[in-house]
Amino acid sequence: MLKLKQEKNPGVCNANDMKDGDVAVIVGWTNVSFIGCIVQRYGSALITLGAPHGSGWSGFFSTGPAEGCLVRILESGETLIV
Repeated sequence: MLKLKQEKNPGVCNANDMKDGDVAVIVGWTNVSFIGCIVQRYGSALITLGAPHGSGWSGFFSTGPAEGCLVRILESGETLIV
């Protein structure tokens, strides 16, 4: 599992605002166990980085709006710890 080395001031948005290739940290979701996970948008999928295969959501962006999934898109220079 990956985590951020240092949390910066959040600029929270809905996961639907992510562009292909964006990397973000989940900061709010109905399933609280995913809060803090590092994710990347890859086409219509939301992939959990540093997690076992199959831990992401393959059709996340193709099934309609992702209600309640709040993320903060990581900025250049932020450090991830494995």
